[in-house]
Amino acid sequence: MLLQGSHAGLKDDIQELRLPIGPCLNELYVLSMHRQAYLGRKLADESNSLWSRLSPATLLGPLHKTRFSEGVIRLQHGTLAPSEKSELFFQATSASGATIHFPFPVMDSTGSEQIAPLPFWQDTERLAEALDHQEQHFRQHSLALLKHRLKPGDVIYDPACSTGTFIAHLARGMPAMHCIGSDICPAMIEHARNRHPLDNLHFAAMDAASSCLAATGCDVLILRFLNAEVMPRQQAIDLFHHLARLVRRGGLLILFGHTPVLFPVELEAQRLGLSVVGCLAQCPETQALFQFFILERA
Repeated sequence: MLLQGSHAGLKDDIQELRLPIGPCLNELYVLSMHRQAYLGRKLADESNSLWSRLSPATLLGPLHKTRFSEGVIRLQHGTLAPSEKSELFFQATSASGATIHFPFPVMDSTGSEQIAPLPFWQDTERLAEALDHQEQHFRQHSLALLKHRLKPGDVIYDPACSTGTFIAHLARGMPAMHCIGSDICPAMIEHARNRHPLDNLHFAAMDAASSCLAATGCDVLILRFLNAEVMPRQQAIDLFHHLARLVRRGGLLILFGHTPVLFPVELEAQRLGLSVVGCLAQCPETQALFQFFILERA
């Protein structure tokens, strides 16, 4: 359910956004900060892709009221000047408890969760070009975060490494760490091994639910596949609970992805006794925000 915003900050100019209940609802997001909910709408770029990065221009205004009727959702919201949108995005990076939430999963025309078909993940060359380009901000932010927090010999594990570019970026930037990437698709692992032959990086073809680290664990767990269009929401929750046990005491779990994380991370983290250190991050050069959950095991 969408959050209802307080009346604080609302202007007299109230707009109403009307959308049919269906696939387009996944464009909506809510930025929550300072006990206020702000409605945003993520729009496609020139290549018709819905990027993980949210620019200030996508923010509509303070959320006032939502109503469902006759197959349509009506969302009343206030308005903001461009300078106010930029200021809110700037504040969000340091505001305690600020989060970005996507209330609706990606749905197909029948109202079911839309999941990418298996052949989509087997086109390795096409995926490598598209995904590697679109995750640059994730790679840069993760490396900046981790390189000053880890000690030599710590283990970083990416259980759905895809093209291998992300975990390889960490391995190159932190040569004293031991990095592991696995993926259920053998073609992806072959592609990753050929492209990223590094002494401190090991790849394995296996299902994330059958991790080889069950006995030893890891210091950092990268979860970038518990996302819309990758799997159903309940499966993402189950995998999160299953994989979280791999993280050693004092270790970190990092969740993000090209599409929104499928479940309320704060709630599931609380159930597992994990502390939420951060929920979002920003691209310094553009002010764009993106989901970036950092959890810590005490």
